[in-house]
Amino acid sequence: MPHYKLNYFDARGYAEAARMVLHYAGQEFEDNRFTHEQWPEIKHRSQTGKAPWLEVDGEHIYESAAITRYLGHTFGLAGKDAMENAQIDSIIDTYKDFLNDARPFLMIKTGHVKGNLDELKPKYDEACERWYTYLQKRLDKVGSGFIASKLSWGDFSLAEGIKTAQNFDDQIEKKYPKIVEYKKRVHSQPKVKEYVEKRTDSIL
Repeated sequence: MPHYKLNYFDARGYAEAARMVLHYAGQEFEDNRFTHEQWPEIKHRSQTGKAPWLEVDGEHIYESAAITRYLGHTFGLAGKDAMENAQIDSIIDTYKDFLNDARPFLMIKTGHVKGNLDELKPKYDEACERWYTYLQKRLDKVGSGFIASKLSWGDFSLAEGIKTAQNFDDQIEKKYPKIVEYKKRVHSQPKVKEYVEKRTDSIL
């Protein structure tokens, strides 16, 4: 049996979808968390100088989507065929594009950088409308309640993204109620629900 060690900060962030896949699968793993203050002493352990990374019997996997995709394929959370896998990958990449558009507004709102929120709000709203409409159309087309014919690793990634968006924008649930219901559906899955209810929450 492989030994899984997931290395990331003590927050949800880029590692949370992978944690949720492992909990859903009932797979024991080492959840190695560290603080930002500890990071300078730990950084050399990462071959890329970034986190998260997953260790599997001596092999290292970097980048959150690659980690979650690997775990999804390992534990039966991939698409039913090549087309569904391509659609899952496509949606996750599109989500990354949305984050790039939304990030300037969110960075100011969280106080990480200084800037004019009012100037960036229209672009942020436009990005949200484009992304959440696209996601909803995909959910409607598939009809399973998920982005593929069954629950996939991509759903965990998106659900966590929606959770984070709600932490920064209290209008998400009002504007996109079906999207929030989708997040709740993913979080209500066996073993995941228990983990979500007990985990230490973080804004990111």
